[in-house]
Amino acid sequence: MEDAEKAEKAFLERKVRKAFQTLLLQRGRNPGVKGWELKRHLGRDYRKILDVLSGDVRALGLEVHEVKGGDGSDDASRFLLRFRDPPTLSEAETSGIRIDDLAVLASSIAYINSRQGRAGRRELEQFLKEKFPKWRVDYSIERYIKKGYLDQDEKSLLRIGWRTRAEIDERTLMTLLLSRGSEVATA
Repeated sequence: MEDAEKAEKAFLERKVRKAFQTLLLQRGRNPGVKGWELKRHLGRDYRKILDVLSGDVRALGLEVHEVKGGDGSDDASRFLLRFRDPPTLSEAETSGIRIDDLAVLASSIAYINSRQGRAGRRELEQFLKEKFPKWRVDYSIERYIKKGYLDQDEKSLLRIGWRTRAEIDERTLMTLLLSRGSEVATA
């Protein structure tokens, strides 16, 4: 009986290690792994394995996060590792992203959210060009679309992308921006 428990525990540990390695490896431009890939690598009980992994990486300040796919099925969902708490400014600076690029992204997210989740590309560009150089705005918007932070449809309407929903706590971002805005207004 004890040998069976040890064998099952060792099997689960191997699966958790494999899940961790799978989530760390990036395929193409997008981080994370689709549900169907995890099912293929880990088996049908991959959600149980991800729950165990999430508990294990909690001590490292990480969590396994799920971004629902377009059709809502588990196979279309994307799973990735992310910080449990927002990174500090010094941690954000060491990520390789320039602080002014983060400002363009934060402004874009705030603008789109203020327009009920969608905005015309031209409107957003006009708004951003009042605050940032034209070359940075054009370059940044295109890059954020390619990386999945923003989605653009055939009518040039921009929406919040899957990667923003995965990596950015929009509620906290909006709260910080609004509280900072009220401080500036009262000063």
